[in-house]
Amino acid sequence: MRPRAHRFCFPVLAALALPAAAQTPAPQAQPETVYSEAQREKDLSAARWVIENLLRPSFSLDGQYARWKQPVCPHVYGLKPLPAWFVEHRIREVAEMVGAPLDREDPCIPNIGIVLTVDPQASLMSIADKAPLLLQGGNQKLTVKYPVQAWYASFIDTGYAQKFLDIPWELVTPPLDGPPFVGGSSSNRLYTNLQPEMAAATVLVDSNKVQGMTLGELGDYLAFLTLAQAGQNGECMEAPSIANLMLDKCAADTRAHSLSRIDLALLSALYAVPDFPEALQKQRIVGAIRRDLEKEFVSDAQSTK
Repeated sequence: MRPRAHRFCFPVLAALALPAAAQTPAPQAQPETVYSEAQREKDLSAARWVIENLLRPSFSLDGQYARWKQPVCPHVYGLKPLPAWFVEHRIREVAEMVGAPLDREDPCIPNIGIVLTVDPQASLMSIADKAPLLLQGGNQKLTVKYPVQAWYASFIDTGYAQKFLDIPWELVTPPLDGPPFVGGSSSNRLYTNLQPEMAAATVLVDSNKVQGMTLGELGDYLAFLTLAQAGQNGECMEAPSIANLMLDKCAADTRAHSLSRIDLALLSALYAVPDFPEALQKQRIVGAIRRDLEKEFVSDAQSTK
C-alpha cells in the first residue's frame, strides 16, 4: 500500500485593524523596465545554447526533439518502497508541472524504468540481452560513463498509423543508401508529417556514487533525465541547472540541487509547443525559453528598484 501524502495546516495571524481615520495609501505602479534588443539577442543566444546542450535531437529529423505522447509511468527498482515511492511521486509531480502526459492508473505499466545497482555496467548488459529494444533509441554505445545515465527508445510517428525506430540511419536493417526520413526546415517543408516520440526511458543509477544525495535531489535529477532525451555530453551549463549536479568539474554556483528555472523553462517549452508545423519545433522552443528569460530579467530589474 502506498503511503499517503500528509497535509500540514499552519495558523494564520489576524492583522491588526487600522484606526478608522487612517487612509490606505494607493498602490504605486511598478516602474517600467527596458528590455533592449541587445538583451533580447543575449537571451536568444542563451536559449539556443541551452537546447543544444541539454537536449539530444532526433537521429532522423533535423531540428526536432522527442517528447512523451503516451502517458508516463515511472517505476524505481532497487530502493525500499517508501523512498522509491517518493522518487516516483516527484517525477509525476514534475511531469504534471511541465505539461507531460501522466498515467494515473495505479498500478500502471512502467515506460520509465529506473534501476539502482552496485554494478551498472552488468545491469546494462543484462537489459541489452533481455530487452534490447529499450536501448535502441538513445545512446548506441552500451557503456556506462556517468553515475546516473539514461538510454531512450524513441519512434518516428509518420502520421499514417506507422511508427519506426528513431536510430541513426546507418544502423537501419537492411542498410539504406541514405536517411530513411528527410526532415527539412525550408519554407516549403515546414509540415513534414513526421514527429519523434519517446517510447521508453531506462536509467541506471550507481548506488555507490549517489551516497549522500537527498531523495529530493535524486528525484529532480531523474525527472529531468526521463521527461526529455537529455544530451548527457558531460558539458557544464553556464547557468544553474540540475544537469550540472553530478559533474564535479562544474562551478559550485551552477550545480543546482533542484530543478532550476532554466530546467523547468526547457521542459515546459518542449511540451507547450504545437505539433505543427513540425519543422518549427526547435525555433519555438528557443523562443519560449527566451521569453521566460525575459520575464526573469524584468522581474530582477524591478526588484532592484
